[in-house]
This record gives sequence, C-alpha cells and structure tokens, in this order.
Amino acid sequence: MTVNQKRQLEEYHGLVQRYSKTLDLSSPKKLQAFSIAIENSRIYAEIVPESAKVLDIGSGVGLPGIPLAILRPDIEVTLCEIRQKRAAFLERVVSSIHISNAHVYNGDVQQIRDQKFTTVTAQAVGSFKHLYQLCSHVLDSSWVIISNKGETIQQEMEELGKITQIRSHTIKNLDENASIVSIYGGQK
Repeated sequence: MTVNQKRQLEEYHGLVQRYSKTLDLSSPKKLQAFSIAIENSRIYAEIVPESAKVLDIGSGVGLPGIPLAILRPDIEVTLCEIRQKRAAFLERVVSSIHISNAHVYNGDVQQIRDQKFTTVTAQAVGSFKHLYQLCSHVLDSSWVIISNKGETIQQEMEELGKITQIRSHTIKNLDENASIVSIYGGQK
C-alpha cells in the first residue's frame, strides 16, 4: 500500500465518522468496527481480476467499493446506491479524496442499461441467487460475484447453480462466522 492510498483510506474513515450519525450511514456498533471492515475490503482487492469493471451493489457507506477503488487503481468501480443520502455521501467521498476510478450510480441496479461489468461486489444484499437475479442483465459473458457470507455458503451456491453456470469458487475465511466468497461464472 502506498502512502497516498493509506492517506485516502484514513480520510475515508474520517468522513464516515464525521457524517455517520447525521446521514444514518452506519450503526454505532458497526462504526466502532469500521477499521476491521476496511481491512476486510483488502481481501476483495486481492481477489478482483486485473482491469476489472466492478459494480458494487448496495454500496451504502462505501464498503467494499471505496477501499477497493483506492487499493486497485487499475480497475473501474461503480458504486450503486439507491438511497439518495448515501449516494450523496459517496459522491462527497469520491470527490473530496480524489478517487478517479470510482463513480456513483444513484438508483436501482435493475435500471442500469448499456453497461457491462466483469465483477460484482456486495455486502448484506441477500443470497447469491438474489444478487445474481438483480444484476444478471449487466454481467459480462465471464463474471465474478464476490460477497461476504456466513454459514449458508454451500446452500447459496447450490441455489445459484440451478439458475446459472458456476465454473469455480474460492472462500477466504475472515473468522469462524464469516467468509468472503468469490463465484466465477459464465463462459470459460
């Protein structure tokens, strides 16, 4: 990590702390563990393929999309957030800490047209099947979906496998209750 990336992550953390209560960005409990959440975003940065075009669905406070864009200047990240206040916050973050490879889409992911993404990231959006159904219309022919998951990983992958082709997957454990799961699908 470069000095500039470290500074940007610190500034991002500061903005979340500053605006969290006013804009209802995060619960006090999650706010206390925000440093851990930023660290977990590093795993996403390790997984995302080179030169990926990433759609971060339900960006909310900007996890994992903002740290991902900071840590991976070779990729393009679209932060998709339907709630106006949170989208405005994301715009402020992108602008004030000069993240040139991140863009905010304020709206429903199902309304995105004329764009294709190679990678989708999400946290707390729902099952893999639900996530795939939300974004299948914008997925490239070969794609990766990366999400933080708990104990239902196997069941969710089986459900997803019933509606689309899964080529492979990886699981990186965060702790005993959570993992970051990458599902690779589409054409080989």
